[in-house]
This record gives sequence, C-alpha cells and structure tokens, in this order.
Amino acid sequence: MEPLAIQSGVSQTVRPVLSLDANLTAVLREGQTVAGEVLQSLDGKSVLIGVGRHRVPADSQTELAPGDRFLARVETTAEGTVLRVLGGARTGESKLLSALRGVMGNDKPAGELLAELGASLRRALASEGGGHEKLARLVKSLGEHVYVPGSSGEELRRLLSRSGMDHESVLAELAKSQPAPATSVVLRELGDKLLGLLRAALGAAGVTLDKRTLGLLQQGLGTALTELAGSLEAGSGLAGLSAELLEKLRAALAQLPEGRARSAALASLPAALAKLLGGEQPTQLAATLLGALGAEAELARLEQGLKGQLLASLAGLPEGPERAAVERALRGLEAEQLLNVARREFAEGWHLAIPVPDGERLATAHLFYRDSSEHTGEERGEGELQRLSVTLDLSRLGPLRADVGVRDDLLALRLLVTRPEVARALEAGKLELAERLGQSGREVRVSVVLGSPEEAAVDALNQNIRWLREHHLMDLEG
Repeated sequence: MEPLAIQSGVSQTVRPVLSLDANLTAVLREGQTVAGEVLQSLDGKSVLIGVGRHRVPADSQTELAPGDRFLARVETTAEGTVLRVLGGARTGESKLLSALRGVMGNDKPAGELLAELGASLRRALASEGGGHEKLARLVKSLGEHVYVPGSSGEELRRLLSRSGMDHESVLAELAKSQPAPATSVVLRELGDKLLGLLRAALGAAGVTLDKRTLGLLQQGLGTALTELAGSLEAGSGLAGLSAELLEKLRAALAQLPEGRARSAALASLPAALAKLLGGEQPTQLAATLLGALGAEAELARLEQGLKGQLLASLAGLPEGPERAAVERALRGLEAEQLLNVARREFAEGWHLAIPVPDGERLATAHLFYRDSSEHTGEERGEGELQRLSVTLDLSRLGPLRADVGVRDDLLALRLLVTRPEVARALEAGKLELAERLGQSGREVRVSVVLGSPEEAAVDALNQNIRWLREHHLMDLEG
C-alpha cells in the first residue's frame, strides 16, 4: 500500500496549501474508506484528486496519472491526514476488464437464465431417466429463487439474500473471522451446566432426585437441545435466543413424571437459564453460542444461495450438456457481479435481478439502488431521499418502471407505464395504494406517468455504467 498524503502538513518538506473545511473533514474521517480519482497532474508529484464532490490538491508518493481511480483508507498521522491507497498502481490491462470479457456473452436477465437452466436440466434428466440425484435437487431448488407474488417484505429480503451476489464477500468475512465451535458442542456444554444448576436448585428446595428421575431429566434436556441445534437462528439476538431455549426446555421438563421434582425444575429453569446466558449483556457462553449460530447461518446462506447451489452441482459433474448449462448460468451470475464491481468504481450503486412469474415464462424485475454516502463517506443530507428504481416488462402490462424515494417522513412513488389502459387502472387504485403504503406513518405521494418504452427500458439503467464507457470490452487491437 502506498500513501497519498493530503497537502495539509503531511510532509515537512511540503508547505500546506489547503485547509480541510468541515464538509471535507466529514468525508475524510479516520478509518473511512473512500473512492478517489486523479483529475489533474500538478507540479512534481502533486495531483488534484476528486473525492466525492470535493476537489483536493494532494502530494502523491505513488505513481498516479490523470484518470486513475483508487480506493483509499483515511489515516490520521502526526503530520496530518493521509489517504493510504489500497492496492498498488495499476499496470497493464485491468483485471476487471479481463474478467468481464470472459463472461459478458452470458449477461442475460436472471429470469431468462433460470428458465434456460431449468429447461436444459429437465431435458437431461428426462433423457437419463431421472437418475441424476444432484441435478434433480438443483432443478427442485430453482423455484426458491423466483419471486412469489404477494410475498411479505421479510420473504423478499430472504429471496434477495439467496441471490448469490455476495457469495465471495461472505466467504472472505468467514475466512477472516475466528473459527467458531459447532452449535451442538456449545449446546452440550450449556446442557451440562444447566443440569448442574437445576440439581442444585432442587437440592436447596429439599427435593431428592432418584436415579430414574435424574436420568429422565438429563435425557429430556439433551434431546431438547439436540433438536434445537438445527433450528435456532442467530438473527433474533440474545433475547430471542433465551426465549426460544426457555420455551423448548420447559416443554422437555413438562414430560417428567408429575411430582415435586418436575414442579421445582420448571420453577427453577428461568433463573438457571438467565444465569448461564445473561440478561442485557450475554455471558461468554451465550456469546460463543451466538457466534456459532451466526457462522452456521452464514454457511447455510452460502449453500442455499444460487451461486452456492450452482457450484455444488458443478463439482464432479462430467463434461456434457448438463455441465454446460450450469456453467452458462454461473457465467451469467458472475457477469452481474462484475458489473456491480464496475458500478462501484464510480459509486454508481448496485443492481439486483429477481425472476418473476409471467404466465408460462419468467420475467425479470431489475432493482437499482444508489446511496451517495456509500463510497464517498459523505453523510446523507437532512431531507435527502434514499432512491430505488425497479423496472419490469410483463407480457400483459408491458414495460413498467417504478422510482421510489424514501426518508423518515416521506415515501414518494412514481410509476411509469407505457400503455394507456394500465395508466388508467393505476390512477383508479392510486388512493388505495397510498393508504396501504402510508401504514408506516410516512406521508405518501404517488404519481402515475404514461411514458415511452424507451423511458421504461431496463438498458437505460443497466448499461449506463461510466466504467464501461471508459473501458471497451471488445478488444479492437487484433
């Protein structure tokens, strides 16, 4: 990593030429990662860089030329503010450009890719008599990646999490984290300690456990915790975890024979469990259990994600039409991942594609989101909207586009359609839609616009990527 020192006294041999104002100081916060671009070469090693909306004279200690873009981490040193460039100077052809050239022939809409894959695999299974178990599982799982009309927001969130778009980033985070023990191992430790606390509580209450009752108590706790190992979720936090454990363990203790032992065990369970897990702050045992659950949840998400399923089915698959179909789908998914990397170069947000049923075919809903604070480090201004655009082309409704703006007190929705009859139907239901959207307490504004197919077309958003305009995917030198 090479340093790029902002000219505010970083080097004793360079006279400061710029004082960081409040806006720039907010962007260049200690530890923040920012995107920069070299706008102009000045005298010597001095350059003018762009960071967000700001232009900053800087003294470069690495080779940077106009047009170069970089990601850098902000550091505060004794000499002043320093941007430490992440990665070395770029030489030769961009790795991103090379990678895109390898997959861009497969950049089809997600609905089309999924439909083609399903059709290819079903043909292969039919020709083989349905004997290929791995491909049969993949075909069955493809429906998990298609939007179901009427789904709740939580169901949509889970669908997006299975897209596979963050497959590599999740792997990287897991690789950096400390190895977590298996949930079953932690629960076994919890069960042993819980049994000890319950026996002590029963003894204090004057209840003597005979060998048979003690065995039933131990067996009940062990069975309940074993069953819980595959069903507990980390996302509920300590409170949710404690409540679920208490409910299941109460049910297990209720199976003991009626008598003083069962009554005393049930009465002692909440306090014993709270002692082992903690209250507002988790104990070390609870923290270990939450960490184990989190790691297992991330691994499960990788396995259930579309890319994870494609990679798993590809392993050991011989050359042939089935393997070719899976590889095409993988290249299509990776093309969209790489396009999002290209969007990141100029903080142009990200894109997600969701297969949507459209009669006998699968259409594709395209979601485009851009947050100005994501890569510039600038905080979103008060009253500034978070914006999301969705485009979709349905056989009976034609091309549609929805532009959504959200802030704490407002939800603004602009619906662009291309057919007059669709516009009239939406106008008729506009008030009802506004009432439903307003249940969150925000003011809702809905407008319906009749536009051209070009205005609603996905290509206007999907391919409008600055990095692609500056880097030609087709190599014309040959």
